[in-house]
Amino acid sequence: MKINKRILNISFWVALLTILFIPGNSPAEGANRTEYGFPMRFFTQYHHVPKENKWFIQGISIELISYFLNVAFIYALLLGVVHIYNRFKGR
Repeated sequence: MKINKRILNISFWVALLTILFIPGNSPAEGANRTEYGFPMRFFTQYHHVPKENKWFIQGISIELISYFLNVAFIYALLLGVVHIYNRFKGR
């Protein structure tokens, strides 16, 4: 099966933009944190008392496997939408 690079590129960007546009989830158990991502949470921001040396990415966790699974899910969804659109467009 040939990979459509344009749809794959869009899938990568959509997965990243879900961090900004879909509200995060704050679980009640465990550490005080907010989780972002759709359909799987891949970006976690931990809330803790700031120290003297506050790095920009301190307190952030990115799970790459979950991110790539999100990209694969969005890619399959977009590929299906394009296939259905082309099928009905031909009629």
